[in-house]
Amino acid sequence: MINYISNIDTIYILVDIEDYEENCRELIQLLMDRRERAKLNDKDNLQHRELLSINDMTFQILPNSCKGYAFILKNDDYELKISQYKSKIKSFYPIQVRISSEMLWGEGISNAWSFIYNWIAETFGNILDNKVCRLDICTHVSDIDFTSNYDKVYKGKFKKTQVFHTGKDINCLSFGSRKGKNIYCRIYNKTLEVEETKKKSWFRNLWLDNNLNFRNVWNVEFEIKSELLRRYNISSVLDVTNSLKDIWQFCTKEWLIKIDRTNSRVERCKVNSKWIEIQKCYDNFKSKKLIEKEKQYLIDAEILIPNIVGSITSYSARKNNLKIKDVFDELMKKTEKYLLNKDTNFENEVNKKQKILNTIKKGDNKNG
Repeated sequence: MINYISNIDTIYILVDIEDYEENCRELIQLLMDRRERAKLNDKDNLQHRELLSINDMTFQILPNSCKGYAFILKNDDYELKISQYKSKIKSFYPIQVRISSEMLWGEGISNAWSFIYNWIAETFGNILDNKVCRLDICTHVSDIDFTSNYDKVYKGKFKKTQVFHTGKDINCLSFGSRKGKNIYCRIYNKTLEVEETKKKSWFRNLWLDNNLNFRNVWNVEFEIKSELLRRYNISSVLDVTNSLKDIWQFCTKEWLIKIDRTNSRVERCKVNSKWIEIQKCYDNFKSKKLIEKEKQYLIDAEILIPNIVGSITSYSARKNNLKIKDVFDELMKKTEKYLLNKDTNFENEVNKKQKILNTIKKGDNKNG
C-alpha cells in the first residue's frame, strides 16, 4: 500500500449574474475609479497596493485588465476577474473566480466555494449559473520511482512528453500540452519545489500527518480544461465534486498509464502495481480541511526568518556593529523614518498585509 494525499489544487469557475449591468452599475463605477487610482500609483513607481474592502472581504485591485475582463481583484485566497459589461456571447460569464491552492488545502472545495459564492451573491446579485473552466487535481505520494525508463513505461492519449532536470536528476515529467484544450499532466518532485521556492512549507506538516516521506514526495497533477469537462457533462462545481473519482480514473486509466515494460508490445504490458494504487486515490475522497489556515501562515512566517537574519547580518557587517540590540534599535528608528517619509507607519503597513492575507481577527483592527 502506498501513502498518499489527494486534493483539488486549483479551480477556475465562471459565474453568471442576473441583470448584471443594471444591478452592478454602482459597483462597476467604484471598480473603475479604484483601478484608475491603482494605475496612477503604478506609474509613480510607488510600492503601493490599492486595497478595496467590500462586504467584509479585502482585495488588491490591479492596475491592469485582461482579455474579456476589465478588473482584477486578488488576495491570498481568491482572484476575481470582472467584466465591465455582460457579453453577448452566452457562454462568456461576467465573473471568473480562481480559488487558490492555500484555500483549497486549508478549507476543502466545499467550504472554499461556499465562502466566495455567498460573497458574490451578496455583492453582485442573484447567481444564475456557475461552470468550471479549469480544474487541477493532484495526488502527493512518496517513495515511488516515476522517472526510470520514462520514455518506455508510459502510454496513453497524450502526444507530447517533456523532461526537466535539476543537475543530472530528472525533477519533472510532463505529458500533453498546456496550450491544449484537453488535459495536461505533470509528475514532479514536490519536495524539491517546496525547498527551492520556500513557498507552501506547511506541506511538510501535512505529509508527516499522512505518513509520507517528506524528503521524497512527488506530485501527480492533472490540469483539466473545460472542453473535456463538457464532453462528460461536467459543468458546475457540484458536478465536479460529484465526479472527482470518475475524472481521476479517466486521467489515470485512459489518458496516462504507467506500465511495467515486460514486452516489446506496449498493449501486452501490465499496468505498474504502484500506478494501480494511484488510480484508486480518489475512490473515497472527501472534501475537508487538510491544514488550518492559521498553521499555513505560522509556518510560512517561520520560513521568512533565514532571509530576515541574512539581511540583518549583512546590514550589521556593513555598519561594523556586532551588538544585536544596538542593530535592532537602529533599524527600528530607520524603519520608522523611512515609513514616515512615505506618509505611513509600521502599523498601517502591517494592517494592509493583514487585510490581503485575511489574518485580522475580530477586535484586532484598530484602524477600521
